[in-house]
Amino acid sequence: MITGADALGLPGRANPLFLEGPQLPIPTPIAKELNLRDGQVVQATLRMDGGQPELILKGRIIQMPTGLIGKLAPTIWVKIVQTPQGGWLLQPTTAQAGQTTAAQAVNPLSPSTGAASAQAAVMQQPMPASYSRMANLLFRPPGPSDVSQLYRPGTLDALLKILARPDLQAQWRGLQLSMAQLTPEAISKALASTLGAEVWLARGLPAPTNDPKLLLRKLIQALQSPDKSANPLRLVQSDESDDLVQALSSGPRDSDTPAATFAQLQHAFEEMESAQVQAVQAQAQREVLFRMTLPFVDAEPVELVFRREPRNSDQLPLLTVNVHSRSETYGPVWLKTQLEGSQHIDLTMWAEKADVASTARQRSSELGLQLQQAGLTMRSFQIVHGARPQAPADFPPTGCGLVVDMSA
Repeated sequence: MITGADALGLPGRANPLFLEGPQLPIPTPIAKELNLRDGQVVQATLRMDGGQPELILKGRIIQMPTGLIGKLAPTIWVKIVQTPQGGWLLQPTTAQAGQTTAAQAVNPLSPSTGAASAQAAVMQQPMPASYSRMANLLFRPPGPSDVSQLYRPGTLDALLKILARPDLQAQWRGLQLSMAQLTPEAISKALASTLGAEVWLARGLPAPTNDPKLLLRKLIQALQSPDKSANPLRLVQSDESDDLVQALSSGPRDSDTPAATFAQLQHAFEEMESAQVQAVQAQAQREVLFRMTLPFVDAEPVELVFRREPRNSDQLPLLTVNVHSRSETYGPVWLKTQLEGSQHIDLTMWAEKADVASTARQRSSELGLQLQQAGLTMRSFQIVHGARPQAPADFPPTGCGLVVDMSA
């Protein structure tokens, strides 16, 4: 469960909390996913993200209406309420006996508290803040990819055109691949860049110049630049909402594609950091987990997940590669590839368009021959007309082997 002092103080802003009484609706699928029960009292953390209040409940981020915010405190307790109609509500309440946390022991800040007092409050509780951030990334719930939304053709291009940053435009062009000229070497290079600068620096090697997380960090810094003349999208006040960025970015453009918003950049950056933290945790559990999204200049982005679970000594290693793509021509397509040992492959494909599934069946023998030429044996190829059924999370972190260097 996430507790947090990381939401205690953002300079120049008062961090809000629900007043006792108002109820926040929560979608039924989320309530079921979190296994909530009527009458249950759980702890949550409140934070601001791009001017939008967010409630973190059991690792799940829930958007909040600004009209329900009140007094200050980063950590709150909510009572789960099920309505007679079957809906779910969150009722702010007080902590039960013996449930006071370190974050709640800090005196609440008044609305008039300045930036210095807020920063001092954060410094008083460094341990909860660091752990809360790590836990938020490690237990980030699965959901639609924010990176994929950001990588859609034209989204970042529109923002970069408004920012007038040729250096960032060149870095973005270096990240984009071409679907018409896709090669294994290009995918390998993209994978190396997505590993993150931290991996290469730890190995004593220079970091790749085309690091997608570094690009997003620079874009976020550009939007927060205090230089008005250098940044037409600057957030004038820290409490302005994401709508302001969208409004400022609505200048004349060659494309109808809307520019990326500040919240999109922040959420995509967190998604990348979460993937890195989960990869390290998987390694500690003797597993392999790697997520990446490939951006294309001439196609929609493609999501990849590499997964290898631990197996018994008498079993061959099993590597699973999940690929998710979507386009106007082929629609959403999911491909699950399982490589057992070094040469045996089992494939499963889901396609929502009937003609795509039919074409795949007709040409499956060609794929088998191509794999055979590469030294691989295709044992099976199942093709399903329809969407891929929702499956459990690819990686449930156990916390086993998790060590956090608090001095880093």
